[in-house]
Amino acid sequence: MNAEIRGLQLEGVAKQFGKVRVVEQIDLSVAQGEFVVLLGESGCGKSTVLRMIAGLEDVSAGRVFINGRDVTSLPPMARDIAMVFQNYALYPHMDVAHNMSFALELSGTPKSEITRRVAEAAEVLSITHLLQRKPRELSGGQRQRVAIGRAIVREPLIFLFDEPLSNLDAKLRGHMRTELTLLHQRLGKTIIYVTHDQVEAMTLASRIVIFHKGLIQQVGTPSEVFNQPANLFVAAFIGMPSMNLLEGSVLVDKGSTVLKGAGFLIPLPAGVQWPQQLVVGLRPQALQIAASGPGVLQLQVDVVEYLGTESVLVGKLAGGTDARITAVVEGNRTDLLHQTVPLTFDPPALHAFDKATGLRVRT
Repeated sequence: MNAEIRGLQLEGVAKQFGKVRVVEQIDLSVAQGEFVVLLGESGCGKSTVLRMIAGLEDVSAGRVFINGRDVTSLPPMARDIAMVFQNYALYPHMDVAHNMSFALELSGTPKSEITRRVAEAAEVLSITHLLQRKPRELSGGQRQRVAIGRAIVREPLIFLFDEPLSNLDAKLRGHMRTELTLLHQRLGKTIIYVTHDQVEAMTLASRIVIFHKGLIQQVGTPSEVFNQPANLFVAAFIGMPSMNLLEGSVLVDKGSTVLKGAGFLIPLPAGVQWPQQLVVGLRPQALQIAASGPGVLQLQVDVVEYLGTESVLVGKLAGGTDARITAVVEGNRTDLLHQTVPLTFDPPALHAFDKATGLRVRT
């Protein structure tokens, strides 16, 4: 590995506990200064990958490089990283200033340098007024800021965050997402951030790495994974509400190519080599109430969730299966409850996947 390469590289990294393989061989490059989020369901291997980067777990195969240096066999303290955990892990008998400075004191950092770093980190995080307080005197959000401050004062090459906001309430999580974005802008440091919350991933990341069963499914910007999901797993996982997925057979009807399924007949673009069995995806936000005519889909509305500026319609397709279909429409549409609503969509909103492989069909 070239020592001039900056950032983080994983080469063929895998992890096995006994006979159980929790992380398959993965390759990943993170440029210096990137904010990369490892996203996936619980048990998918994302936290294990983070712990291998940190040196808290040994790798079963592969190598880890930081700024071109092979750190695979080095202990955590020798990797020039700082980690922020989900549970804050603050010392209850120490005040905020001491919690932030303790690691520096152990490493023999001069007192004047410690004072400078703690003061600068406290200023960045707006916790200067809390430096003399004990953790029990702080709110959850304040404790998390202290934990982040403890990482900042070490001035590492890479920050590692392991679901740091999951213990906070929804409003505070939203506030802390903004604070983390601003912090990244100020420091310009590389951040690897683990979460199962796709809102955190979409709002924080410069790139998202989506995991499933120990494998990387897709790496891309938030826009890329949302608008061009690589496979059915990513399509169903990214987006709230989840993407509608409809299975059917590709047929030629009156000279046009269509997808025929239970309760629907969807026109498909010409000039594409379609597999015989296809799954199409439609974001709930892409579905519109047809201004006239029968529309493409007939939704029998069973539930209307009014959210203030929009309504979420949930139901089944007329003549279809029991599979739920969701549409998001503007305004208060509680009047549509128990009605059959014609829906349409713009052709570019259609996502297509080969049913046999699960992979995206390029159109």
